[in-house]
Amino acid sequence: MRRVVRKQDRNDFNARIQRLDPSFAATPSKARDARKPWELGTSASRKSSHPVMMSGLGFGLALAALFAANNPETVQALLVRSGWPVQFIHYATNGLGLLILGLIVFYLMNVVRLVKPRTTGRLDSAGLIVGAVAAIAVSNLDQAHLQSGLQYAGFESPADVLTFAQARTSDIANIDWTSVVPVSSSPK
Repeated sequence: MRRVVRKQDRNDFNARIQRLDPSFAATPSKARDARKPWELGTSASRKSSHPVMMSGLGFGLALAALFAANNPETVQALLVRSGWPVQFIHYATNGLGLLILGLIVFYLMNVVRLVKPRTTGRLDSAGLIVGAVAAIAVSNLDQAHLQSGLQYAGFESPADVLTFAQARTSDIANIDWTSVVPVSSSPK
C-alpha cells in the first residue's frame, strides 16, 4: 500500500486552529497578526479579581505587624494567656520579628510590581499597598478615635480583637500548645 503525502496549505492550518482554539480562531486575522505574544496575558490580567479582598488583606497584615512591633509585651502576655508554653516565648517573639521583616520585603516587592509597567496583576498589588497605607494611617490616629472605633465594633481594647481572632481560629484548629514538645532527629 502506498501512502500519499500531501503538502498542507494555509487552509489546513486554519482548520486545525479552529479545531484546537475556537476563541483564537474567531478573532480577525489582522488583530491576530498585529498583537505581540505578551499582550494577551497582560491585558487579560490587568483587572483585579478581588480588589476589596486584597485591600483587606493588606490592611490586616500591616495592622497586625504594627501592633506586634509597637506592643511586644502585650503580644507576649497574649501568647502566655492563650496557652503558649513560657519556655518557648522567646522563640515566638523572634519568629514574629522575622515575620515582620518578611512582610516588609513582601510590601516592597509589591511596590516594585506596581511600578513596573509590564507586570501582570498590578491592581492586586495596588490593593495590598492601599491596605497597608490605610493601616499605617489608622495606627497613627489619636487614641480617642481608635477607642471609639473599637467600642463601636464591640471591643474594649485592641487585645480583645486578637483574643476574638484567636478564639475563632481555635475552633478551626484545636491545638493544645502546652503539649507541644521540641524533637530532634540527632542522638543525644
